[in-house]
Amino acid sequence: MLFDLTSLQREANSRFGFSAKTTLALAQTLYEKHKALTYPRTDSRALPEDTRGMVKKTLQTLAQHNAYVPFANQILDQGWVKPNRRIFNNAKISDHFAIIPTTQAPKSLNDAEQKLYDFVVKRFLAVFFPAAEYLLTTRITDIVGHCFKTEGKILTAPGWLQVYGRNVHDANEMLVPIAQGEIVRTDAIEAHKLTTKPPARYTEATLLSAMEGARKLVQK
Repeated sequence: MLFDLTSLQREANSRFGFSAKTTLALAQTLYEKHKALTYPRTDSRALPEDTRGMVKKTLQTLAQHNAYVPFANQILDQGWVKPNRRIFNNAKISDHFAIIPTTQAPKSLNDAEQKLYDFVVKRFLAVFFPAAEYLLTTRITDIVGHCFKTEGKILTAPGWLQVYGRNVHDANEMLVPIAQGEIVRTDAIEAHKLTTKPPARYTEATLLSAMEGARKLVQK
């Protein structure tokens, strides 16, 4: 989904290590000084239903930027800006709508500003792309009566992941192909004694998530 302030702060902390305060300051600068992002202090993750024309104009602006040309043009050429309640939904708008790029192309951004702007733009582009498609695989290997389960997935259609540079040839998506009933060779067996661990300490990203859903932690 598109970014509201909390989700932007949470994901920017995980991706770049930005504090919530830093992310807000950068987003505010991109809004006030560069006119490159919409108003950042929002809790909405959707757009008004009458903004499809504005979205198309924004995409036309992004199509002038080398890094976004193929994705912006593909969205426009394929007609992917269309009624979609997940993106355009008046019922999910409060005082302000989601954070998206504007029709103003920014200039002279510093490194941190460029990172956050690019982060918002890619999310904006990605929401209009079709879903990514995978083959989900569950493999059961029987070794002298003990069953071991291996789960994995293979990307068959990158969809929105194209915006983030993913494709069907990513090696880490692949499981080694085997035939049904194939005999495996066990090279070694080791037993590892494990203990449970307490929950990890909060990071800014996980704390923001906890605050967003704090009511779930309160006992009545």
